Amino acid sequence: MNYLGIDVGTTGIKGLVVEENGQILDRFDFPLTVNIVKPGWSEQNPYDWWKGVIEILKKSAKYKINSIGLSGQMHSLVTLDKDGKIVRPAILWNDQRTTKECQEATQILGGERNVIAEVGNPILEGFTLGKILWIKKNEPENFEKIRYVMMPKDYIAYMLTGEVGTEWSDASGTAFYDVRARKWNSKVLKTLGIDEKILPSISKSYDVRGLLERSLEKELGWENVKVVAGGADNAVSALGIGVFKPGDCMVSVGTSGTVAGVTSSKEPDYEGKLHYFNHVVEGISYYMGVMLSATSSFDWARKIVATNDSLEKIEEMIKGSVPGSNGLIFLPYLNGERTPHRDPHARGVIFGISLISQKSDILRAVIEGISFGLRDSFELVKERVNVKSIKITGGGSNNLEWVKIIASNFKVPVEIPEINEGGAYGAAMLAAAGSDKKLEEISKWINVKNTVEPEKRWSEFYDSWYYEYKSLYNDLKERFKEIDLKS
Repeated sequence: MNYLGIDVGTTGIKGLVVEENGQILDRFDFPLTVNIVKPGWSEQNPYDWWKGVIEILKKSAKYKINSIGLSGQMHSLVTLDKDGKIVRPAILWNDQRTTKECQEATQILGGERNVIAEVGNPILEGFTLGKILWIKKNEPENFEKIRYVMMPKDYIAYMLTGEVGTEWSDASGTAFYDVRARKWNSKVLKTLGIDEKILPSISKSYDVRGLLERSLEKELGWENVKVVAGGADNAVSALGIGVFKPGDCMVSVGTSGTVAGVTSSKEPDYEGKLHYFNHVVEGISYYMGVMLSATSSFDWARKIVATNDSLEKIEEMIKGSVPGSNGLIFLPYLNGERTPHRDPHARGVIFGISLISQKSDILRAVIEGISFGLRDSFELVKERVNVKSIKITGGGSNNLEWVKIIASNFKVPVEIPEINEGGAYGAAMLAAAGSDKKLEEISKWINVKNTVEPEKRWSEFYDSWYYEYKSLYNDLKERFKEIDLKS
């Protein structure tokens, strides 16, 4: 048997063809661009995702595929009309336009603690609810056209099968889904004037959504290919590196940066600092902190100061600097921030530049700043999860110096999986689970390639430098807001 895992990311779509023993037969990539309509606004055309998926399917046609699993960016809003046509471009997870709508909804529902009691999470700008309310207020003609609301990977499942649906891990990030009860929260929806009929039914993450459309099967030369519901990118990525048991922890250094601690607890974080979402594994959830600009901060810095330098050369340059980057501190808030500040006004800062500052210092400062942002989340996760092991995934995990910086901040060893393909590999695992393979059997696919130990001297230094990092944000917090409101 062969399985196809497809991950609908923000900057690209990845496809992996995986054998039943977990070995990767082939991989395919399709790049995507994000449309920045205004500062803090992010959109994509869902049809661009579909074009990418079709290309990946055609490239995979030389293999006999038994089932397809899906993963996708969380929270992003796809709206379809009664004919299944796209109403408007998708508003993405990192879009920050919905602050007023989130605040108004929170007030209507009796305050943030009441909201968390209802759905398990506060209503944040990135979540799906605020986006629906924004359309309702600002684009009433589009709101009236909406017949189906879904997340990115659910749109792809719809295009593959003709079936409308979602599953518990992606539903968790909408802010109108009760994470503990695992169902849409009718009270929240009714109070905010959203018809529950526009929402898809909810299944298990490894349930079969349907069979691949016959016309596609005929074109590809396949037969009776199952399409499995799949899951939200962070949950599926966690599964893909073996993080799905209580005490497991994942650090993901992708476009966004996340720290997720797996739990069997039914209690959300009533302070609203951490997200509380269902995992793709039944009966299991996770607490997660999110920074909005991880490798996107690194990519920005590379474009500005190291356009012609390879990743290998950049890693050597970073090694050539020192902890603290010769006095530089980077705040990685290029598009606002979620954990722990929940501040859509925050912006990026390189602080401490002097005549001795070199390119290598700037690059190291950016990586240290991103690592401090991840540490913000890890410190909160540790309060709720007895962390037994940490695995890392995402593009940043390919830079061993960066992993060492993270391990030294966290003060624990960080494991790098042998197969580190993120959501696409986890999606292939879900495809296998949808073909009646047991999770225990599938979990044998996971092996650790390398363990990076913390550097004690670095850990001691980073404790003091992390304090300066946090203080710098506090010093600038009100200034960020003033400038943002004037621009």
